[in-house]
Amino acid sequence: MKKSLIALAVAGAFAAPAFAATENVDVYGKLHMSVSIFDETVDSFTDASGKQYRGTSDLQFSSNASRIGFKGAEDLGGGLSAIWQIESGVSVDEGSGSWASRNTFLGLKGGFGTVLAGNHDTPLKLVGRAVDLFGDTMADSRNVLGGGSDMRAKNTVAYITPSFSGLTIAAAYTNDPGNQGTQINPKVLGLPDPVTGLPSTSTTGIDTGDQDSNGAYNLNATYTNGPLYLGVGYGDGDFHENNGLAEHWRLAGGYTFGNFKVVGQYDNLADDTPAGADYTAWMVGGAYTMGNIVLKANYMAGEFDCNGCAEPTQWTIGADYNLSKRTSVYALYASAEDGVMFGSGAGASDTILSGDSSGDNTVISVGMVHSF
Repeated sequence: MKKSLIALAVAGAFAAPAFAATENVDVYGKLHMSVSIFDETVDSFTDASGKQYRGTSDLQFSSNASRIGFKGAEDLGGGLSAIWQIESGVSVDEGSGSWASRNTFLGLKGGFGTVLAGNHDTPLKLVGRAVDLFGDTMADSRNVLGGGSDMRAKNTVAYITPSFSGLTIAAAYTNDPGNQGTQINPKVLGLPDPVTGLPSTSTTGIDTGDQDSNGAYNLNATYTNGPLYLGVGYGDGDFHENNGLAEHWRLAGGYTFGNFKVVGQYDNLADDTPAGADYTAWMVGGAYTMGNIVLKANYMAGEFDCNGCAEPTQWTIGADYNLSKRTSVYALYASAEDGVMFGSGAGASDTILSGDSSGDNTVISVGMVHSF
């Protein structure tokens, strides 16, 4: 018994300094799995440039934006703190992951606000994330309202003001959001080609490191006061121009009254190419809470400013059941037209090419989400 106690004491003596050095580290994450049945999926498709897309079967198991993260802060005195975060993507269905692929940064926080540098969602993207009732599912709003500055940008420095009676302003600059050199003119990033309705092609240049000539800047202003949320985002810069785009505007809002919640979003993404096909899209949605059950629905539509171009649409109905504060299950049904890729905005581990540009494509998806 004495030897056992001595061994424990020695082990504790060696372990204590290591624990003290890391006691301010928080471990957090979200695991999200879904099973989806699709109608009219594409087996394969080769675009005009020869790039081939492969579809999937009608039944799919997906890990949707699952992640694990580590974060912490050190009190530097005088109201100043050093902050850091490392967040990695996890593919629960396929047993793989990508280290530090999500919001990962180092920064300072104080009475002046927050300054951080690293890999982070753009301020414009965050405005849309705040009002998406089906975020990170097959019916994610980025299926229709995506592209442009709606991205997680590498090589980013950002500043977020303190809250002024609910008003917060964020600004960010990246000198190469993809760290891959200049991309050559995809029509609209992350959205269907305006003519074929199928996924846009993107030819990338050689990775030449961070480039000022491929930079972008983003701004947002958000107002949160009890049940009301309002947000506006703006993005532009050389990265847009190098991809045949111009400025990207986003407006979003949400309001909760009693058990009801209504949300809306509007995007305008200008095209800077000679053919010029500006893209506008909007979304409206609502949710009703009954105890542990949340019923919800939304409708989204987009339009390219040219004759005969694609007009992607998607409508969704669904229900969440909260098993606890951290665990929920859900079911949804979504129907889309004009080349919408289900799950394209959710970061699903598999890509779905949902039918042809004129078809009415549907998905039934059930899932489970656990946060820790």
